[in-house]
Amino acid sequence: MPEIEAKKLDREILSFIRNYSRKPAPDSAFDALAIKLFKFQFRKNSNYRKFCLVQKKTLKNVRCWREIPALPAAGFKELVLTTFPAENAVRIFKTSGTTQNDTGAHFFDTLKLYEAAIIPPFRQYLLPDIKTSPGFQPDTRSLLFCYLIHSPKEAPHSSLSCMAGIVDEALAGKKGSYYVKSGVPDYERLAKDLGACSKKAFLLATSFLLKGFLDYLTRRRLSIKLSAGSRIMETGGLKGRTAEIPKSRLYHECEKVLGIRADHCVSEYGMTELSSQFYDTALWDKEMNIKRKPFKIGPAWTRTLVINPQTGKRVKKGSVGILRHFDLANRGSVLAIQTEDLGREAGEGFEILGRARGSQLRGCSLNYEEFLNS
Repeated sequence: MPEIEAKKLDREILSFIRNYSRKPAPDSAFDALAIKLFKFQFRKNSNYRKFCLVQKKTLKNVRCWREIPALPAAGFKELVLTTFPAENAVRIFKTSGTTQNDTGAHFFDTLKLYEAAIIPPFRQYLLPDIKTSPGFQPDTRSLLFCYLIHSPKEAPHSSLSCMAGIVDEALAGKKGSYYVKSGVPDYERLAKDLGACSKKAFLLATSFLLKGFLDYLTRRRLSIKLSAGSRIMETGGLKGRTAEIPKSRLYHECEKVLGIRADHCVSEYGMTELSSQFYDTALWDKEMNIKRKPFKIGPAWTRTLVINPQTGKRVKKGSVGILRHFDLANRGSVLAIQTEDLGREAGEGFEILGRARGSQLRGCSLNYEEFLNS
């Protein structure tokens, strides 16, 4: 039975997440489970199998995780990519797009892997200074949790809102507050709550709405000096919504207007097409007294390669290419995703340099177009 095989695989992935939630995973362990997951998805995900076959990739000639064919993220906008009947989905996360026809969908037949993948890296990179119990559960009673996004109830198809809900339940005792309703941010209420806060504050926001909140305070000549140790998790970009500004300037404004130090501003990088998230190492580095330029890093059940789109091969370390992610928590769809993000290797992770232009993606696009036309 397909359900039995999927549940068995889920147990193996959950065990992997638990075993390596606080330490790196040996490449051999990641490789073994990635190949097992690839074989499952090749057999159960018909659209992905067709994509692999166009590239002449089969169960016989894919020998390690680096050789697993990576489907362009655009595939989630044009195809149903599931290892189970789509009508059995318990949750559908939708990608952002400029029009309704420009959105994609990521189907889940269970949220167990998604939920398990969220908390360990969040705890490590956003709460490294918070004391933990013997069971490694951080004591977050000293934090006020604020989410400048829609609530999960109002935005059931938003992976970011779902993530916030999981964090709120696991770490904030469901006491966090949401400050966007029906598409309208309530900057006034957020300013009031932060201004009255005597504890450290944790603010989760999209870059766009964070900038909007800072501008709101600046226009009203308001300055909120939050307690030392307050922090921000920001995600997403500003391009196309407002004038593009560097992260360094955004974080400088956070320090000036909110009193939150730049090294307590952590950028999260996630995709609706993935089940796991990547974080800047800034706050972790400060707590561990590591002197280096922060970079993005994912949990042990992910891997990232920087690819030359013309050749599909890995570029030399330090060279710029297109990011390709592998996520073991993506059991129900596709574990290998080819992004349109420019980046390069940095430290044990990578840094993002922006979005690739059409010409930079041409090699990846040709393979995908051949598949669509097959």
